[in-house]
Amino acid sequence: MSASRYLPAANYVAQAIPGILAQRGLNPVISRFVLTETQQGDAWLFVVLEASPLSNLQDYTDPDVLHDLSTALSGLPVVFCDSYGLRYAVLLSPG
Repeated sequence: MSASRYLPAANYVAQAIPGILAQRGLNPVISRFVLTETQQGDAWLFVVLEASPLSNLQDYTDPDVLHDLSTALSGLPVVFCDSYGLRYAVLLSPG
């Protein structure tokens, strides 16, 4: 399996997310994007954020923000993870 077939979708998401968050008044510092594919064939793009000491984490995890991201990304599922750093995970493959 190769996640490279999802590169166009990953590029679209990577370009769109900063603007979507800025429209909500958020100014995330994105350190990197990680595209991966599971053994089951699910392709995920992880958007890794750098947390500022002044940032209110709840602003990024608010269900309305996740909904806005998903809606702006044509319904792609978006979840927020903070177990090993802060990141959004966007499912690029069909569910």
